[in-house]
Amino acid sequence: MSQPVITLWSDADFFSPYVMSVYVALQEKSLPFTLKTVDLNRGEHLQAGWTGYAATRRVPLLEVDDFALSESSAITEYLDERFAPPEWERIYPHDLQKRARARQIQAGCAAI
Repeated sequence: MSQPVITLWSDADFFSPYVMSVYVALQEKSLPFTLKTVDLNRGEHLQAGWTGYAATRRVPLLEVDDFALSESSAITEYLDERFAPPEWERIYPHDLQKRARARQIQAGCAAI
């Protein structure tokens, strides 16, 4: 099986806690990826030439081969299911309480 091409889009200032959440998930799974930026302050995400997700025009945006997804919680859930054990570590545990705690920590980091 060939390695998928993964790209994570961030704001140019690397300020978004939601991008950081996805970045951490990719690191935890040891998935190789390319980090690209779009300058939100200059409105690059609103330009017709930006290849990002047209529905939201926000970051984070994750591209895996020809599939694009926005919204950090949807992205991390997708990563956990797409790159599942035993080859990759699980982000969200099977145990209900441990999974709830993981999501609590993730939400707390995004709120900072």
